[in-house]
Amino acid sequence: MVAGGGGAGRAGGAARLRLLVPGLGFADPDPEPVALARAAAGRLAGAGLVRLVRRSPPELLDPAPAWLALRAPGADPAGAHRIRAENDRRLYDLFSGADLLLTPTAPTAPHGHEGPGDVYSTALTWAFNLSGHPALSLPAGFGTDGCPAGLQMVARHGREDLLLRVAGEAERRGPYPLSI
Repeated sequence: MVAGGGGAGRAGGAARLRLLVPGLGFADPDPEPVALARAAAGRLAGAGLVRLVRRSPPELLDPAPAWLALRAPGADPAGAHRIRAENDRRLYDLFSGADLLLTPTAPTAPHGHEGPGDVYSTALTWAFNLSGHPALSLPAGFGTDGCPAGLQMVARHGREDLLLRVAGEAERRGPYPLSI
């Protein structure tokens, strides 16, 4: 979903927000974090902070190989730079028509200290760690086991002010019901 925002967005208008679910084109998230993210985005829209709009989501390349290569001593970074450059191009296109992007913060169902198993629970944040886009996570609710889940909001470069405004207004207007 893409959204135009409410009063917390652009001066004189709402932030245009894209809810990109489930997995940015490379992740295969569990149903529970997707449902929690959709519910949290709906609460933001219901509070007038964003206007959700449906559009075809762009697909990013999986950032995991780039992330891991950039952290491995002696690894050739050329492939990582190619992935980063292509995702940067796709994100530039996305943000030419949207002010914010929403995803689940993690593709796995909320989990305790035992971890998510073989799935990287950071898969949906790595793309923005690599690209340098400002991002934050808002509480999205609690999974069936009582563990918290998040809604990741991402803005174009240089728009930290928008992220903080929407998040601050969401906090001010809260509390929201957090379970699905």
